[in-house]
Amino acid sequence: MTAESSSTDIWSDILRSADRSTAGRDTYRRKNVIVLSEKKHGRRHLIDQLVEASGSSSRRKQRQKVAQPVKPSPVLAMGYNILEVKDEAGEEDIAPPISIFYPPSSHRSMLRLIPHSLPPSSFADTAVVIVLDWTRPSSMVKEIVMWLDWVERWASDSAARGQGEEMRDRLQSHIQHYSEPNPTASGPSTAAGPTTPSLPSLSSTYGSGPLLPLGPGTLILNSHGVPIIVVCTKADLMDNVAEEMGMKGAGWEERTDWIQQVLRTICLAYGAALFYTAPTQPQTYTNLRRYLLHRLYTIPPPLNPTSDTPLPTASSSRFPFSHRANVLDRDAIMVPTGWDSWGKINVLREGFDPDQVNKAWQVSLRRVRDGEEEGDDEEGLEDLWVGMIPDIESEPKRTDLHAITTTCEPEQTFLARQLDILQKDPNRDPRASFRQAAAAVSASAANAGSPSIAITQNTSESGVVGPMGAGGLNLPGVEKAMAEMEGGSADDLKERFAKLGRRESTRPGGPLSPTSPGNPGTTAVPNEALHNFFQGLLATKGKTSTSSTASTKLAPSPQVSAKSQNGDV
Repeated sequence: MTAESSSTDIWSDILRSADRSTAGRDTYRRKNVIVLSEKKHGRRHLIDQLVEASGSSSRRKQRQKVAQPVKPSPVLAMGYNILEVKDEAGEEDIAPPISIFYPPSSHRSMLRLIPHSLPPSSFADTAVVIVLDWTRPSSMVKEIVMWLDWVERWASDSAARGQGEEMRDRLQSHIQHYSEPNPTASGPSTAAGPTTPSLPSLSSTYGSGPLLPLGPGTLILNSHGVPIIVVCTKADLMDNVAEEMGMKGAGWEERTDWIQQVLRTICLAYGAALFYTAPTQPQTYTNLRRYLLHRLYTIPPPLNPTSDTPLPTASSSRFPFSHRANVLDRDAIMVPTGWDSWGKINVLREGFDPDQVNKAWQVSLRRVRDGEEEGDDEEGLEDLWVGMIPDIESEPKRTDLHAITTTCEPEQTFLARQLDILQKDPNRDPRASFRQAAAAVSASAANAGSPSIAITQNTSESGVVGPMGAGGLNLPGVEKAMAEMEGGSADDLKERFAKLGRRESTRPGGPLSPTSPGNPGTTAVPNEALHNFFQGLLATKGKTSTSSTASTKLAPSPQVSAKSQNGDV
C-alpha cells in the first residue's frame, strides 16, 4: 500500500465520521415557539427556566454560582430568545436551536408583528404556548378565549394549501396513537434524549394496537392542527388568592378543581396539553421542556398508511416523553395531549358537565369573533366563570360595608332644617351679639349726647349696622383717605365730625336724625340716612372752601401793605 492511498483512506474515514456526527442534526428542521401571555404573568421567568434547562447539570450549577443583577429588559415590539438542544453532557448540539417569539401584550399592533417575525414557510414547524396566571384566576377565561381565537385566525392565514389538513391529520394521529408510558419507563432521562447511538423505537412512544375513534369533545376545534400547550404559572400561589376572596378549605379546592376541569375540557377540544408550573416545583419546568421537544420533533405514524407512504425514521422519535399524566398534585398538573377524555374529567369532581362547558365555549368564541356583548340570551363561558370565580380585580373586596357607606342628606333639606332651628332659638344666631352691642352703644350715645350716629333696623331685616361716629373712623385706611381729601390730619377730621354732629343734633328732623318729626318712633331707612349724612358732609365742605376763597380775595397782601407803609414813611 502506497503512502498516497493510505492518506486518502484516512481522510475518507474522517469525513465519514464527521458525516455521521452531523447526520442526526441535519435531519431536523429549525423549530419555532410562540409564547402568548399578558404582562406580569411570569412569562420571563418561564422562558428563563426553559433556556437554563437546555445545558448540562454542571453548567447550570456554574450559572447559579455566578449571581448577576437582574436588569430591566427593554420593552420591545417583539421579544426573541433561543432554546438550545444539546446532549446530556451539554457539549454537542443534536438539533438546531429553537427560536422563541413572544409579543409583550395582546395589543393588536403587537400581534400583527408575529407573522412577519416568523421565518417563511415555518407554519408546520411552529408550536404555541399560552401562558395563564394563577394569581389572576378571574381573567383566565377571557385570556384563553382571546388567545385561542387568535391562533385559529393566524393558522388560517399562514397555512399553505393542503398544509392545514396535513397538520390536522398529524395531530389526530398523535392523539389516537398515544399510549400512557409504563411506570418503569419514567426513569431518569435527559431533556435532549439519550446519548447512545441507539434511538428509541416508535412502539415505545406510540401504541401499536388498533386505533380507537376520537371520544366526545375531542379535537372538535383547531382545524389546522397547531400544537398548543396551555401553561398556568404560579400554581403554588393559588391559595393566596383564596385568602383575598375570603374562601378557604374545601370551598376553594372545589373551585380550583372546577377550573382544572374547564381548562381540560377546552384543551381536549383543541388537542392541546395542560401544564401547571411553580417555582417551588422545579421539575415542572423540566417536564414542560421535555414535552415541548417531544411535540416539536416527534412525528406520529400516518393515519391511513399506503404502500407508497414512507415510514417514520428512528430520528423522529428521538425525544420521547416518558412521564405519566398527573391530575392530583394541585401545583404540578400535567395532562399530555391524547391522554384526557370527558370520562376522566368527570372523575375529578362529580357534578361537572363537560357538554355544558363546550356549548358555553362556542358562545364565547362567537362573541369574540362577531364583537357581540355579553348581554345576549345565551350563556357564555364567562357567565359560568363569574358565578364560580369572583372578579377580584375589578371589584376589590370590602371588609366592612356598613362602616364606609354614607347616605348624604339633600343640601336644600339640610339648609331648611337649620333655618327652622335658628328661627326657633334666636340665641343660636351669631349676629345676636352684634345687635346687642349696637343697641347698647346707641342707648349710651343718646343719654350722653354723643355725636355718634346709631342706625337701627327692623326685626324683619337681617343686617346689623353698628354705631358710626368718631370712634368708627379708627381704621388707618379711612383716616388717611379722609385726611388727604380734607388736607388736614386725622385729629382735625375727628374734630370736624364732632362739631358737625353737635350742630345737626340741635336741629329737629335733621338729615342725621334717626327719626323724622312726621313719623315719630319709626325707623329711618339706613341707606337714606347714610346718603343724607354724606350729602351734608359734602355741602359743609363746599361752604368751607367757598368762604376760605372769598376771605383770601378780600384780605390785603402782606407785601403790599408793607410797601405802602414804607412809602408813607
